[in-house]
Parts: sequence; C-alpha cells; structure tokens
Amino acid sequence: MDQITRAWYGKDIELQLHKRKEQAYEDLFCDLMEKKYSDNFQLVKAAGRDGDGKSDGYLIPEKCIYQVYAPSSGFQKNKLLTKIKGDFEGAKSKWGPKMAKWTFVHNEWEGLPKYALDCLDDIRANNAGIEVSSWRPAILKDLALDMAVKDLVDLFGPAPTQSDVVSLTHDPIKTLLRAISGKETGKAVLAPVSVDKLQYNRLSEDVETLLTAGRTKEKLVEDLLMIWPDPEYGEELAESFRRKYHSLKEEGVPPDEIFSGLQAFAGGNSDVVSAQVSSLAVLSYFFERCDIFDNAPIGWTQ
Repeated sequence: MDQITRAWYGKDIELQLHKRKEQAYEDLFCDLMEKKYSDNFQLVKAAGRDGDGKSDGYLIPEKCIYQVYAPSSGFQKNKLLTKIKGDFEGAKSKWGPKMAKWTFVHNEWEGLPKYALDCLDDIRANNAGIEVSSWRPAILKDLALDMAVKDLVDLFGPAPTQSDVVSLTHDPIKTLLRAISGKETGKAVLAPVSVDKLQYNRLSEDVETLLTAGRTKEKLVEDLLMIWPDPEYGEELAESFRRKYHSLKEEGVPPDEIFSGLQAFAGGNSDVVSAQVSSLAVLSYFFERCDIFDNAPIGWTQ
C-alpha cells in the first residue's frame, strides 16, 4: 500500500485500539487474527463448566495460546498479577502439550509495568519449554498494517491512495463545502499558523502524512472559497471548525482522536474516497489558517 493509504489505516487502527476496552478490545484482536491467519487461528469460546481453557484464541501452527486483558480503568497491580499468573497456569493445565507458546495481549500503549514484566520473567524461568511473551497495542497495529489492502477494507472500510489525492478536482470539494455550510457557524479571522504546530499538538506521523497530502490540494479549497456566493462563508466555516476543535479538546480526547473528530465533521467518514480526500484538503486548509489545534508559543522548542 502507498504512504497515504498506510497513514489513513494507521490512524484509524490506532484510534480503534485506543477506544476499545474489555470485550470490544478482545473482539478487535480476534477479528485481526482471523483475517491475518484464516483457519489457522481458532477462537475459543467459554463452554459451561469447561470455560474457555484460559484462552481467547489459539494459533494452530505455533501452538500459541492468546489471553487478552484490556481493563477500562487501567492496570491495578493485584488484579494484573492475578490475571497473568492465573491465566497462564490455567492454560498450561487445560492445554498441556498443545501449548508451546503463551502470549498475554493487553491494551497499555506504553507497555507493562515492571512488576508485571518481573512476573512474566518468573513464569519463563519456571517453564523453560513454553515461550512466553506479551503484546501491547502497537504490535496489533503493526500486524494489521502488514495485511493486504483488501483485508483492511473488509475490516475498516476503504481508504484513499496517493493517486486519489493527485486526481482530486474542485467538484468533490464543492460538494463537501456545501454539506458543511449547513452546520452552525460564526465569524473568525484567518491567520497563518506556527511551523511547529504538528509537533506541539503531539499529532502522530500518520496524521502528519495525511495533512501533508491534503496540503497539496489546499489551493482548490482556496479557489472555491474565493468565488463562493457568500463572501463571508470562509470565515464562518473557520469558526465552525474552531468551535468543533475546542469542543473535542474539552472532552479530553487524545490529539489524533480530535483530528478524527474534525475529519468526521468535514465529511471524511464517508466510504466515498473522493469525500475522504476532500476532507483532508479542507482540514489542511484550516489547520494552516485558523484556530484548529493550538499554535506553539513563541520560543517553544520540541
């Protein structure tokens, strides 16, 4: 896949991995593994007294048991240690020689705390015949991005390509601007932004790639706003994006999730690729010219 497609899916996959907790996170993990490994990956469902064998999935060729833990309120030491020890010992007892590997899948982006890593080390030391590992969300993201595009389309919908960006014309943007014009607006003064804005707002490389792609088509947005029947519409639209940005920021959502919210506001959640690319052009235009995301203070350095 090309750089634009990869960035689009990278942003969406990471957002899903951040948002999903508990069973929803496990469901996403299983969807990815089934798509990646087909019949070689087996879901393990609980069955009465037999339970699920302390396993959420089994990769047949590797004899690997996967156990998913994605608490909605973060890790608590006693619960986490009990979970790791109990699930490993339970799986070892239930699966016996069918378990050559055991993987603890969790939802903490920064990795497991030291006490949990020490626990895994103790398990390895006492079970030399079983390969023990842990997967944080970044591993699942990499696993997904290693899939064929057709599989990602099945899981996450279509995504634009570099060719779609290059071929974008005025008409899809005009359609998008007309749709946005029905939303609540006010007035704002357009102004250039700091060159450090991406870094200051802690936006990911995926978002940077998408905004850079949109920047190549900013002139189309500018041309349309210059000839728009309502001469004040550009300033009103800028204000609508600024209000949407501050609303999302006040909710305390992460920077990339704010970007996705603005993208949805701009019509970018459509399955129509031309609308997706148009939303990038519009967002890039207002990212550069109005108060969506914060400008870096004077003298700020990364």
